[in-house]
Amino acid sequence: MADSSSGVAIAQVVVDGLTPLAVVGLGIFVARAGRRIQQLQWANQTVVARRLDVFKDVAPLINKLLCFGTFVGGWKEITPRDAIATKRKLDEAMYANRLLFSDEFFGAYEQFMTTMFAMYANTDADAHIRAPIDSVWGDRRNMPYWQAGMENLFSDKTLTTPGAIQAAHDQLTRHFRSELYVTDQGRPLLS
Repeated sequence: MADSSSGVAIAQVVVDGLTPLAVVGLGIFVARAGRRIQQLQWANQTVVARRLDVFKDVAPLINKLLCFGTFVGGWKEITPRDAIATKRKLDEAMYANRLLFSDEFFGAYEQFMTTMFAMYANTDADAHIRAPIDSVWGDRRNMPYWQAGMENLFSDKTLTTPGAIQAAHDQLTRHFRSELYVTDQGRPLLS
């Protein structure tokens, strides 16, 4: 009987000694997990802030191409060469910041660009514009900037429609909204 009571006493001493160690170990684990969560939140906030900076730079340029391609807004003031130069600026900004965005977002960006431009159509030349030269809303050939030979800046094989350009833009906008965690009343913050 003495052996069993001494065994219980030893077990009691062991439990009494391990309890503070278990509490300390659990405290360290919880503290580390808390720091990791804080670090992830900081990293996410930093990425979103950088995405906002990129958005601030590229949104007006994307809108400029949308206006050019769909004959809305200031399309009459945007020359074909301006549209091509805008594409270059956008590509430079977007590819430089590629790692900040999801593959889905970047796919939507590339889809918008391939809807607007016939890329890699020929070597040693700019991408050709796929937007039409004229539409029911106007004709670029009637603009003061139009010069002979500007037709060569447009694709003669793969024209698109203002509706297709608008659809590609809408898709890009949805992805941008998601990347920036911008919500509407019908959608929760995170899906």
